[in-house]
Amino acid sequence: MGPNARLRLAARVTGIGPAAVAPATGHPFARLLATPAQAAALLGWSPPGARQARLAAETAREHWGLPTARPAAIERVPAEGMRLL
Repeated sequence: MGPNARLRLAARVTGIGPAAVAPATGHPFARLLATPAQAAALLGWSPPGARQARLAAETAREHWGLPTARPAAIERVPAEGMRLL
């Protein structure tokens, strides 16, 4: 594998803005709303990546008092964006 950079972080998300448009198709990029564990599985992360997702959820619970997300149906974020509670 050649040079690369990786960034994983935890943040409290309260809203998602409009989707950017793919230059090749002119269609908005698809975005999904998923738990950290679901995202790790969808992205094919190995066990260390799944562990990082779990630790991000624990950090959100410990630092911001946010509940750990329970598995639910993965939602598509509308192209215009959405507010989250």
